Amino acid sequence: MDENKTVDSNVLDAFLDSYHEWTLHGKGLKYASRELRYCLNVQKERMKKKGLSFEESYEHVQDEIRGSLLKEGDPYEAKILYRESKRILTYKNAEKVLKEQKKPVTFYGSLLDKKNYEDKLCTCSNCGHQTLLSELNDGCPYCGTVFETEDSYPCFTSFYTVNDIVERATLMDKIKKRMLIAGITVGILVFITCLFTYKEYPIILRALIGLLIGAFGGGFSAVYIYMMNSMFLIAKVFHEAGRALPLLSGLGTRKKLTQKLQAIDPDFSFEYFEGRIISLFRTIAYAEDRDSLCIYTGNQDLSGLDDLIDIQYRGALQLKDVRIIDGMTRIRVKAFLCNTYDKDRIYHRDENYLLTIERENGSHTDPGFDLLKIECPNCGGSFDALHEKKCPHCGSPYDLVHDDWVIREIKKV
Repeated sequence: MDENKTVDSNVLDAFLDSYHEWTLHGKGLKYASRELRYCLNVQKERMKKKGLSFEESYEHVQDEIRGSLLKEGDPYEAKILYRESKRILTYKNAEKVLKEQKKPVTFYGSLLDKKNYEDKLCTCSNCGHQTLLSELNDGCPYCGTVFETEDSYPCFTSFYTVNDIVERATLMDKIKKRMLIAGITVGILVFITCLFTYKEYPIILRALIGLLIGAFGGGFSAVYIYMMNSMFLIAKVFHEAGRALPLLSGLGTRKKLTQKLQAIDPDFSFEYFEGRIISLFRTIAYAEDRDSLCIYTGNQDLSGLDDLIDIQYRGALQLKDVRIIDGMTRIRVKAFLCNTYDKDRIYHRDENYLLTIERENGSHTDPGFDLLKIECPNCGGSFDALHEKKCPHCGSPYDLVHDDWVIREIKKV
């Protein structure tokens, strides 16, 4: 593994370990952009209001496959890092476990890096303690003061998981173990039964009969277990194939959208676009006051999203159409999701949403764009444009569509 891949691997592992810690205590999240941290905190706040908490971890698996997909840029470099993992997700109410999942998944994270970036040394405005910018995500480590910081690099801007059918590396070992346990258990039971059943025969003869019948019964049991596991695996494959069948409609989306958008925006990256759109949808879904958001300008009734506590992207978008209207690029895509609801009980459901998004022509993809720290084009003041539609310094209106994608319509289909 070369040096860059080793660094990427270490960053991904550190992020996943810190994410587990964050789900437990709400602190310690490393390598996360400000927007991603905001989205995660809003989700946690939604669950807290419902009296819920969750713990999520990603364990290493044997012979795990990992790697990265690179999108060169200047000055930003975008990568998709992926790793096979075992995802353990637990929902709790106070100290009671309400639901627990253990599934093999492949984790995908959008990592943004800035060329020639050096971590800055910052001074706490309260106590004067000096530390690196990357260490201030949860506030000053000395006095706990929390203050506004900018992104440090590298950082993850979004992530999602795709379910795997089985843990590939351990599948045969598990089947062999079950076969061995079944064979030995049945063989011993048959042997003991023969010893106490045929008492008219000498003990040696009974033992020989028991060994022969036990060996046959144990072997049959082992083969039976193998067949049942195979049938279960086939059923699981068909089940997951049935779930995945609608995703096939999105196979050509990456190529089509890239060809159409790069003619308008040479810096367009499908990987960044994909993560961005899902991130915007999550932020809208978890928001308490959607009317104040500059990322959503629709007027649909989105009350059906109020019981959502988790949104898992299933790794596919289906392009419906791309239109150029009055100097705007308008795109309709179907997003395939698996949503978790808390409504009388916690349950999961595959759902699809048709999203209409728009951006002004002439705007270019900027992976470093930060909604939480926009520079006013009129006065140059910095403000949180996610919740402010006017500059708080000079009162000038701000429309996100000039700089980035805005969701115009959300429709469940």
